[in-house]
Amino acid sequence: MSAEHLDEALRQQLSHWRTSLGSGAVRVGWKIGLNVPEVQQKLGLERSVVGNLTSATLLRPGASHSLAGTENPKVEPEIAIEVGADGSIAGLAAAIEVVDFDRPVEDAYEIVSTNIFHRAVAIASSEHDVSPEGLTAVLSVDGEERESAPADKFDLPAIVALVDETLAAADESLEVGDRIIAGSLTTPVDVQPGQRVSLDLGPLGHVEIDFTD
Repeated sequence: MSAEHLDEALRQQLSHWRTSLGSGAVRVGWKIGLNVPEVQQKLGLERSVVGNLTSATLLRPGASHSLAGTENPKVEPEIAIEVGADGSIAGLAAAIEVVDFDRPVEDAYEIVSTNIFHRAVAIASSEHDVSPEGLTAVLSVDGEERESAPADKFDLPAIVALVDETLAAADESLEVGDRIIAGSLTTPVDVQPGQRVSLDLGPLGHVEIDFTD
C-alpha cells in the first residue's frame, strides 16, 4: 500500500474522530495497530499504523463491557504511554484493548479508516519513574494465566515518534496528556461473555474487565 493511500485512510478515520469529538466524546489518545511483521508484509505496509481513542470507548478499570454485536472479540494486553511535554514519556500504565476481528485482515485501507478493529479500552492510572525493563506482562482469564510476555518488548520512545510523525502527515499532532496504547504484547486472546480478563504488569499496574452478553 502506498504512503499516500495510507494517509488517505487515516484522514478518513480522523474525520470520523472529529465528528465523535463534536458530538461530545473527549479525546483520550491513540493506538498502535498492525505491528506484527508478517501482517505488515501481507498488507504491503512498511510500519505500524495509528488509530484513535476517545471517551466513547474508554472503560473504567474493573468495569464491565458488553460483547453484544461482536463477531470475533479478543483482548490485547498493552502498555499505555502518557505523553509529556515535547513528546516525552510522562508515565506508563497497564491497558487492555478489546478488538473485534469482524473481517479478514486483507484490506489495509478499510482497516485503518475504520479504526483498526478497535472496540474498547481500559487503562489504569499512569505510574511515573517506572521502567518496563525486566517486567513480565501476565494476561489471565477467570484467574488462569493465558498469555505472558516481556513488558519491554517495544521501543516506547520510537512509538511516540511514530505516532507524532503519522499524525503530522494528516495535519494532526500529539498533545500533552494523550495516552498511546503501544500494541499487543502477546497474541490476542479470545474472550466470551461471563469471563473476567485481567492484566498484571507489576509496578506498572493492574487492570481488568468483566465481559457480559
